[in-house]
Amino acid sequence: MSDKIKSLNKEFPALNGEFSGRRLVYLDSACTVLKMGCAAEAQRRHMLLLGGCGGRRSMHSLASAMEEEFHSARSRVGSFMGAASPEEVVFTAGVTDAANLLANSFPFTPKRNEVVLSPLEHNAVFLPFERLAAAGRIKIRVAPLKGFRVDMDGLADLIGPRTALVCMNHASNIFGGVSDVAAAARLAHAAGAFLFSDDAQYAPTHGGGGVMAGADACAFSGHKLGAPFFTGALCVRPGLLERLRPWLVGGGTVESVKASGGSYAVKYLGGYQGLEAGVQNYSGAAGLAAAIARLEQAGFGNIRAHVSGLVAAALDELEGIKGVRVLGERADLLNGSLITLAPLKKGFSVPDFNLFLNRQVRGRMIAVRTGRHCADLACLNSGYSETIRISFFSYNTPADAALFCGSLRRYLALLK
Repeated sequence: MSDKIKSLNKEFPALNGEFSGRRLVYLDSACTVLKMGCAAEAQRRHMLLLGGCGGRRSMHSLASAMEEEFHSARSRVGSFMGAASPEEVVFTAGVTDAANLLANSFPFTPKRNEVVLSPLEHNAVFLPFERLAAAGRIKIRVAPLKGFRVDMDGLADLIGPRTALVCMNHASNIFGGVSDVAAAARLAHAAGAFLFSDDAQYAPTHGGGGVMAGADACAFSGHKLGAPFFTGALCVRPGLLERLRPWLVGGGTVESVKASGGSYAVKYLGGYQGLEAGVQNYSGAAGLAAAIARLEQAGFGNIRAHVSGLVAAALDELEGIKGVRVLGERADLLNGSLITLAPLKKGFSVPDFNLFLNRQVRGRMIAVRTGRHCADLACLNSGYSETIRISFFSYNTPADAALFCGSLRRYLALLK
């Protein structure tokens, strides 16, 4: 472990926590990363020392300080995501919020009303478009799965003259690895469509977003990189941003309201201002910017190398264990941050194994994720619906992987 990674790991006080007298071994970072002290302190400082009216609503000095810090956070987030300008950044509560905003703001037309989804899309992206399809407003098409990856030939076959938007998960939250966003963007653009990249699982250990690979929009969630909950952003290139229609409206989105023939004529602001309704999560944005700055200080190259090493160490341990199957190929998994296992041995109960990790490992409580992982499309297309996922971040060690694998062996030995 490099000195920069060791220094970064001091930011996570929860690592020293105990649960019913058991030390935490946290292998659930794909769900949410433990929170950083620097992010909490930035949020706390903002709330206690600023905490006034932002959003250009007031002209006093406190409001100006609020707006200046909010713009600074927007610039930091934009740089992190690969935006050409801070004005391409729309603050959201995370990818779920961003996908709902994009789905409901997107300029679908009768001639272009199809959305092509990868089979790895998280429910955060799948469900907003499924709801529009259920209401008869659009049609969704799901690309096939091939070897736990997106079948790119199958994706290409679905994209056509009626395709308005293609959604490509940048890193799967269930099968690991990364997806070829650049290739998907080329396919979408060749058909005159836009591409959206969900970077929730990619950004924490790779840095950056899908717009760097050619996507027209991308989003990430702050809580998955150690920032406060209910933070994140949607980055939208100008060619798409200028076409989005305000969906969630309210204070801060209006350019003018005029009386007109017994009714009212409302003109909305363009760009990100028309998409950020109401008082924003200013203190959360400060915490988000602080978290990104700290990760950049540690270096995403260092984080990526460390996490890849953890995945490799876990795969080495798992190779000798019979009774479970690793879903995916080693070469793909090394590019991601997680490993998902399917039980093979008769009598293996995923919920029971989860309890075993919580209560039957001496002196330790091992936190993993079990079930469908909010990835119903991937489960339906793969046939796997009850799995175990271990995921890593900077604070994990090879000893964590070894402890999990040893506990897995013990549990399998108990089965008859």
